[in-house]
Amino acid sequence: MKSYGWTGKILWVDLTTRKISVVPTSDFEPEKYLGGIGLNTRIFWEMGCPRVNAFDPQSPLLISIGPVTGTAGPFSRAEICGIAPQAYPQETFAYSGIGGKIPIEIKYAGYDALVIVGKSDRPVYLSIVDDQVKLNDAKSLWGQDTFETQKALMATYPKASVLTIGPAGENLCRVAIILNETASAAGQGGYGAVMGSKNLKAIVVKGSGSMKVARPEALMKLQKERMEADEWLKGGAQAWGRYPLTGGVIAADMRTNRLKRMGGCHGCTYQCLGFYDIPGIGKGGQMCVEAWYGWFSGGSSEGYWEGNILSQKLGINNYELLGIMSWLLAMRGIVDKKALGLTSIPIIDNFSQSKFGGQAVHHQFLTELLNGMASGKSLLAQGTARAAEKLGPGAQAAFNAAFPAWGYTSHHIENVGSALHWAMDTRDPYSSCHDYTLPYQGFGYNTQVASHFGLPGGDMTGGRKNVYDRTEYQTAWVQNHQSIKNSLPICEYSSMPASFFHPPALDIRIFESRVLSAVTGLDYSVDRLWEAGERIVNLRRAVAVLRENRIREQDDLHRLWFERRMGAQSLAAPLDRVQWEALKDRFYDVRGWNKSNGRPTRARLEQLGMKGVADKLQSAGRLG
Repeated sequence: MKSYGWTGKILWVDLTTRKISVVPTSDFEPEKYLGGIGLNTRIFWEMGCPRVNAFDPQSPLLISIGPVTGTAGPFSRAEICGIAPQAYPQETFAYSGIGGKIPIEIKYAGYDALVIVGKSDRPVYLSIVDDQVKLNDAKSLWGQDTFETQKALMATYPKASVLTIGPAGENLCRVAIILNETASAAGQGGYGAVMGSKNLKAIVVKGSGSMKVARPEALMKLQKERMEADEWLKGGAQAWGRYPLTGGVIAADMRTNRLKRMGGCHGCTYQCLGFYDIPGIGKGGQMCVEAWYGWFSGGSSEGYWEGNILSQKLGINNYELLGIMSWLLAMRGIVDKKALGLTSIPIIDNFSQSKFGGQAVHHQFLTELLNGMASGKSLLAQGTARAAEKLGPGAQAAFNAAFPAWGYTSHHIENVGSALHWAMDTRDPYSSCHDYTLPYQGFGYNTQVASHFGLPGGDMTGGRKNVYDRTEYQTAWVQNHQSIKNSLPICEYSSMPASFFHPPALDIRIFESRVLSAVTGLDYSVDRLWEAGERIVNLRRAVAVLRENRIREQDDLHRLWFERRMGAQSLAAPLDRVQWEALKDRFYDVRGWNKSNGRPTRARLEQLGMKGVADKLQSAGRLG
């Protein structure tokens, strides 16, 4: 396929047979599914939606960039998809975004996606230097942390970029990450363990090519407009990187004394990552959830930073650790922490005290907790959901209060629309749908923006309240936009609805359609781009239906969310079951899905040009 934006090639690697081949991107209709999560999902669908477990050799690891990857701006993004070992109670097909430099290197090496199947009989790493692709012995790298691995490989491949796992991935920890640099991670899903199960330590990529832009003048005009408006240089996302989201003493100390410089993903002007250095602990980047341990470090910057650096080096999901700590606190007096392999527990048992005994105690607790997970020996290596199941009813009750669905800890369920989005997804969706929140950018606090898009916007203005009326349109809108963002891909923090809000001349939908049109040379109107987002939503739903037998009853949060107000980041009141089920009816109507089972219908699928998907669902007896 000769085209602009897309390279036209997908690299296919079978680790069992060591066969490396290239297939045309055009086989998967990229003009309809774009890239990122859309392309990954289409590839997975064409593979037959394998019904294997996450660690089976035929469980694929899919890494896709998108048509706009490689252009200047917030576009150095990729999506990693596959069967997620973190998901609970069953493993689901899910997704995890990643930034840094690796997406651009994949594009410049000449590939739209990497598909990795099979299992090597020994540790290997995959090297991609343009069209020179090899599997190399990784015996000397096995057991090294993520920072050490990157340094070693970049010494061999100067100016390359590296995706790697740490000991957590090697030992099949279900919340293991895949890391690029010091802070760009595919965190949610546990895909580091999928790499580990394949004996794949790392992927190193170096590209010397370029990308073809169909209408460079139009693209440069769009970029110039954004720069002149300061929309890629200022804003809350950059402020986040300047200090941990912990407030108080740690924030002031890190900002004033520890911050060395601002940075970001390659080629992006947003520069939202703060790079810090605390002697004796280490250097690295931090933004938002990497601050997980700051909430528990008793005002100690050293304790906070050690939690961040050690989890990144070992390759453990930072956000899961926030949930684990909340769960451990909720279990005081319920479960003996020694059952989790924790003997140094003053941090937990004395949490109400402002100080927990100094840095030595923090160090002992952190190394025991994180090394236990990374070694695979701790119950927590199986993720909090499975650990709670093994520990019994008391532990499960504490778990359910902090983990509303799919085995992921609570993250911004602050209005009914975001609660419905959680219920309809296969993981915590919030890393790429902040459209619901953020007072300076999201629908919930900005009634003018919400009104512009014809959506409810009173959820969080003038006092928090639960809004059900027309919320089905809000959730469907954000799902479509989330799919577009994750398929172009474009960074979450530079693409919220208010970011480009200059009606009637421009809004985020118009901006994204114009960027895609300029890069590809295809005329993507807002309606055409929005249809692509809806098509990707429907294909993801079809995968869940075909592979996981998804039905309406599973589109839900834990019953506790209907009984009481949950957590610090929560709804204004418990969900109302009657209004919730009526909302689901209206949502399925908006989607064109069957209300009785929540499955896509032939009429809607054919309307979206997906007759083959409808046929396959019908032959399996699972069409709506």
